[in-house]
Amino acid sequence: MMPLKELGFRLLSAPYELVFKEKMGTEARKLILGTSYVGIGTMFGALLALTFSILGARILGPGNFGNLGLVTTVGAILTISMQVSLTPMIKYGSEAQDHFARASIISTSYVLIALLTAVSTCAYVLFSAPLSYVFGVPAELFFFALFFAVTSTFFQLTLNSLRILLKMRAYALLTAAQSVVLLAAFLTFISKDMKSWESAAYSYYLSYAVIGFILVIYLKDYMKLRFDRSWAKKVMHYSLLALPGAVAGIFMGVDRILINKFMTTADVGIYNAYFLPSITVAFMLWTVINAAFFPYASKSDDKSAILRHASKAAPYLAASLTPLVLLFEWIIFFLYGRQYPFSWEIALFFAIAATMSFFYLALSWLMASEGTRGAKVNTLSSIIGLIALIGLDVVLIPLIGILGAAITLVFAYLIAALYLLSKRRVLSANQPPLTVTQSK
Repeated sequence: MMPLKELGFRLLSAPYELVFKEKMGTEARKLILGTSYVGIGTMFGALLALTFSILGARILGPGNFGNLGLVTTVGAILTISMQVSLTPMIKYGSEAQDHFARASIISTSYVLIALLTAVSTCAYVLFSAPLSYVFGVPAELFFFALFFAVTSTFFQLTLNSLRILLKMRAYALLTAAQSVVLLAAFLTFISKDMKSWESAAYSYYLSYAVIGFILVIYLKDYMKLRFDRSWAKKVMHYSLLALPGAVAGIFMGVDRILINKFMTTADVGIYNAYFLPSITVAFMLWTVINAAFFPYASKSDDKSAILRHASKAAPYLAASLTPLVLLFEWIIFFLYGRQYPFSWEIALFFAIAATMSFFYLALSWLMASEGTRGAKVNTLSSIIGLIALIGLDVVLIPLIGILGAAITLVFAYLIAALYLLSKRRVLSANQPPLTVTQSK
């Protein structure tokens, strides 16, 4: 009997050859194998996370669901200063050739991120009053968002260490486990008649903390708290170059805050209801691919070749992703219930925005794999996208509401992606190339 792995490669070889006009090589097999492990875990986890979102939307209602959306949005913004060294940790750790170098990079990055998290938390607590005003949220919600930022940073730091070590099975398993804990905790709170956005936030905290501590035990051999000054300098140099882009990229979620200012918290909940089965699905799809893609691209000497191969698949992806996301939105809104009105027009623009966001993420992470040169380009693209988003949102949200926010997302991601494409010469094209495939 043919092994399941080999059967999978044979099933994928036909569409692969149709798109890329060449046979599937060894490097492509490695990339697909790593992606498949993450895909299985992420799909299972995504189903549970989606169940959590649907239950949350139905039980909490648009108003409280909107509050939960603000917690995650403001929390994501607060993580900027905490997680700024995460990407260079993955990049340089993936490039390292021996165990000692990887351990040194991981442990040095852990110390840096722990310090950044502690300093950031103190600053956010000290300036909580003005920051709450700027974000347009109550002080209580701001502190919920801050705790969300701290716990998610702990989870992301430990989880992404597995990508450096190419432990994709463990990465997939623990990604799914986080969703298991999230849903189980929320169902427990509901069974105790604790039906509030606070209980949903507590579920996030618990899931991040539990899996994070499991990972600390799993990664104990790499957590010796060594601090290498040369690696720290290199990681911080990349971080400082990428920081403005990270700020702008995370602030792409400022649309919820603007909706809360121009409209109501319930409208934030409805916007969030569209966002989850569209943009979030695109992000999850890219997360599956990027788990193996970014370490691979970081090692590659010919990133231009990766872009050329990816460009061949882009039309097929665009033609399939947009209608699939649109259909998925309709199904999810049916499950949400009647309190969430569905509009095909709004859903279509969210589906297009989801496709644009996927392409933007692909280009952005490929550029990030280039090192400091790519970080500079990413920074400018994020700033350009943010300017487009805020400028259009301020005009369109007061005029046409959530539809305006959806249209804005399309143009913001499109403009940022086009800028990245215009700077594709930054990508290395060294010889001999390390391509994704082998020629016939």
